[in-house]
Amino acid sequence: MRTPQTEALPRRARLRRAWLALALAALLAAGGCGARGAAVQAEHHREEIVRGPRGGRLFHAPGLSLELVLAEDGAAPEFRAYLYDGARRPVDPVRGTLEVVLERFGGREDRIVFAAAGDFFRGLRAVAEPHSFTARVAYVDGAKRLEWTFEQLEGRITLPAQALATSGIEVAAAGPRDIEVTFQSPGEVRVSPERLVQVRPRFAGVVRTVDVRLGDGVTAGQRVAVIHSNESLAEYEVVAPIGGTIVARDAVPGQAVTPDHPLCTIADLTQVWVDFPLAPALSGRVRPGQAVRIRGGTAGGPEAQARVHYVGPLLEQDSRVSRVRAALSNADGRWPPGLFVTASVVVDRVRAAVALPEEAIVRTARGPAVFRAMGRTFELQPVTTGRSDGLWTEVVEGLAAGDSIVVRQAFLLKAELGKSEAAHGH
Repeated sequence: MRTPQTEALPRRARLRRAWLALALAALLAAGGCGARGAAVQAEHHREEIVRGPRGGRLFHAPGLSLELVLAEDGAAPEFRAYLYDGARRPVDPVRGTLEVVLERFGGREDRIVFAAAGDFFRGLRAVAEPHSFTARVAYVDGAKRLEWTFEQLEGRITLPAQALATSGIEVAAAGPRDIEVTFQSPGEVRVSPERLVQVRPRFAGVVRTVDVRLGDGVTAGQRVAVIHSNESLAEYEVVAPIGGTIVARDAVPGQAVTPDHPLCTIADLTQVWVDFPLAPALSGRVRPGQAVRIRGGTAGGPEAQARVHYVGPLLEQDSRVSRVRAALSNADGRWPPGLFVTASVVVDRVRAAVALPEEAIVRTARGPAVFRAMGRTFELQPVTTGRSDGLWTEVVEGLAAGDSIVVRQAFLLKAELGKSEAAHGH
């Protein structure tokens, strides 16, 4: 199965990316955005954050303090809250209720309720990435209600209007799409043995003439040699049994030959074979008659569609793979034998509830991510990806259908964000 993979870009595409990045940086600097190049909000705030004994945010009220910790030592990040009295002594959470509402980018809200767990309140819902939000904390104990608000932003960038207008950034709604899951394998173009003929004399004798040279094209019935027969002492012509190209010449005038001696070899290259390996796990998903996309080994190389002709029933002893052979039309001569290629076979078709163009997904140290969009402001959203056909990729976690996402030039936002965003931490 093919997973989302990054291929080398042509030199022109790389240069275009570099030019766009430089142009955006120049516009951001000219827009008065400071050395950072944009209004990037990471995790620092104007107000000083007061920390509690466990390193969390500490909120005060008369006679009571609450420390809110974002714990990331378990399977999923979660909030834990600790209560202290006026003398900063721990208070068991035997009474009262606690709730935190996270206002996220684009107007989304996550509501987290808490339950007592030993000496602290534990959030009953994981805190999803990104950890970027405005939080409303509410603690209720009988008639007493305490509320606090704080802001924690990361991976967020706002572009000046001029920079955005010239950046080429495009935004679209994430949504469902049919994805063809492909298997890719390196392969090689070969001459079809069914279209390869060694031309031999009918009777032993001496070669008088050889009328073809290496690389010549011949037609069926064309004379390729003249032999003086040892038996009849007469000369006879040897003709090409098929049309094709002379790929080997094994005789010269004056040479004694027998019916076992090839004079030349003719290959019909109007159709060639592409051989490529197949892992055992996919052997039942690739069958004769199935379409195969063949692409030349270099960027900008030829592309064409072939058909699976044969799937080997046995595994090779050393590599433990079977061999697949695809028949490829080569009337225009673009597929010379010996050319290394990439073969792509569709092994599954799925309906993805949410899918994005491959260009929309950026790779970060924490995994794949996309940029949510709202006006001139963008926020990095980690995602979990699924199946891909190389052009579109399924998103299985992190987005919902209808979310506004940057689908072109996302790499520009990633580059600009990388200049200013501090290391992830809470």
